[in-house]
Amino acid sequence: MRSDLVAVWDEDRDYAARLSEYLRRHAGCPSRVVCYEEPEHLRAAVEAGRVAVAMAGRPVADSPWLDHTAVLTLTETREAAAGTVCKYQPAAQVARALMELGLWREQERGTAVRCARLRGIYSPLGGCMKTSLGLVMGSLLAEESSCLFISLEAHSGFRTLFERQYPVDLSDLFALMRRDGDLADGLPGALQSFGRLRYIPPVIWPEDVREAEKAELEKLLSALLRLGQFEEIVIDVGQDLARPEEVLGLCDRIYRPEKDDAFSRAKLAEYDAYLHDSGQEELLLRTEHIELGELTADGCGGSLSQWQRWEQMVPLVRRVLDREEQGDAGDD
Repeated sequence: MRSDLVAVWDEDRDYAARLSEYLRRHAGCPSRVVCYEEPEHLRAAVEAGRVAVAMAGRPVADSPWLDHTAVLTLTETREAAAGTVCKYQPAAQVARALMELGLWREQERGTAVRCARLRGIYSPLGGCMKTSLGLVMGSLLAEESSCLFISLEAHSGFRTLFERQYPVDLSDLFALMRRDGDLADGLPGALQSFGRLRYIPPVIWPEDVREAEKAELEKLLSALLRLGQFEEIVIDVGQDLARPEEVLGLCDRIYRPEKDDAFSRAKLAEYDAYLHDSGQEELLLRTEHIELGELTADGCGGSLSQWQRWEQMVPLVRRVLDREEQGDAGDD
């Protein structure tokens, strides 16, 4: 799959982060937008062929390693030169200059399709209610928007928990794509309902997740976006993917359920250090940390049932979504 990543760098890190967030939230951008803090990390992404357009301030914008990449230079003055844009103007005008590069075109069907917001649920910790968080968040989002939930876990527990067998599941959709079939043909038979939330039953064959290539996962998500049926897609990334960061890199927002014991804090610290050392620290900038440990027991010290945990999780997740909505409104 051809890269559609928009990379953003500026000497003013706060400006670069704000611009990146605006492009993700408000500019109707169906591409991934990644903010790079360090020039060497941007260079590594460019040389790996992951970047379609680089929005960069000088001197990085003039670097020879960007010679074969589309560049929009962020300047501090209004220059007449093509491929430049003054960063000291409304963000909408900066976004318009990016669109004029021709990155975004109408879809093959000839009409523009609204791009869904991708929300990833992930934690390097086990047993921290990632799937529960995803289902509760998806259900709340589905109250206002069309929302789809996908689990990328090898053993999701759905068939046992919901006491259901599914005629079509994610394994079938992977098989369809591998035969170059149209996902639009298989999706209607796969979609199931959890209240107003729609979901695709998880894989029945664990190897479909464990052996999934990055290109296959990108193809799946891109096909779902092109269908234009959903405004929100919540992805339970799970721990069975070889490189979960590749899926998280596609997400507009990431939610990380956490626990507060010593071992959990140590594991989270090592994972954060890995992201920094591997040049993926921008994932941390899009991550919301959610403490769910308090939802594991009732007030008398007894264990909560799964349904009770979901019920207690609702106000916490609603607060997270409300904060985001208020933050979006404050950026307008």
